[in-house]
Amino acid sequence: MTPTAPTVVACYSVFDAFFPALGFTDLTDGMYEGNPHRPYDAAQARQAGVLLDRARVAPGDRVLDVGCGYGRILRTAAARGAKAWGITVSPEQVRRGTRAGLNVQLRDFKHLGPEWDGQFDAVIANGSLEHFAQPADAVAGRDDDIYRHLFSTVRRLGDPARADARFVTTAIHFRDRPDPTDLLRPPSAFPRGSAGFHWARLARSFGGWYPVRGQLARCADGLFRLVHEEDGTDDYRRTSEAWLAGARRELWSARVAAGALPVVLRRPIATVRMLRCVLGSESWNWQFRGDPAPTVLLRQTWERVD
Repeated sequence: MTPTAPTVVACYSVFDAFFPALGFTDLTDGMYEGNPHRPYDAAQARQAGVLLDRARVAPGDRVLDVGCGYGRILRTAAARGAKAWGITVSPEQVRRGTRAGLNVQLRDFKHLGPEWDGQFDAVIANGSLEHFAQPADAVAGRDDDIYRHLFSTVRRLGDPARADARFVTTAIHFRDRPDPTDLLRPPSAFPRGSAGFHWARLARSFGGWYPVRGQLARCADGLFRLVHEEDGTDDYRRTSEAWLAGARRELWSARVAAGALPVVLRRPIATVRMLRCVLGSESWNWQFRGDPAPTVLLRQTWERVD
């Protein structure tokens, strides 16, 4: 397995420079459940609790959060008496989590060693597996192998004595799989506002490639079975619109700009790309807009096959 793409690490460095200062508590969808009046923080808290419920995390259980962000899942798990570990490829997130007293380590999930085997009662990947495969992997036909490796790794991390061990994922899926070679081209190669333009901007800003519906279940065959699936696309749309409104309102304040300046100076290209993608073309939000939207956000629960 190849290491995490530099674009992914850079994207989180940029996000971590801005998001906490804007008051956002995490980098994934909240759960509004059709209630447009539910506050952002309440939607985020609801999602964390539901994912842990679906993972059957109880007091004393050991849970691993793959791509733990700012630790929302870790805090919620600890509050119910579980023991929670988080891994991330973002050094900034490790520093933030460590300062908050969370057990967070700088690790690439694809390269966890045998010392991690059999250590967990549940594993959660909340919005992280979109970064596992890259467009070049899809061009080379490696995306199935990467997702298969994901499930085989989760299987070995689970305690073999835990018969009901579960793996819970939230992941953006392509509604219609684009040509992966298009994501390797510059956005300028496409008409502005076209699907190809937006996919190219997203690939350069965030790094990653999405599965299509049914692909993960195929790759999990013989390792895990899908026991629950839920469409959370509208939830992610509402979350992303809240992010966009907050960024437009506060991004250029002296407080936010001053805090972000070190990362902007260290990663100027990544910062410009991200601002153009999120605030300029609004490509991040584009993928959740429309009926149907170009993507589908699926929350899925998997049980180990014995």
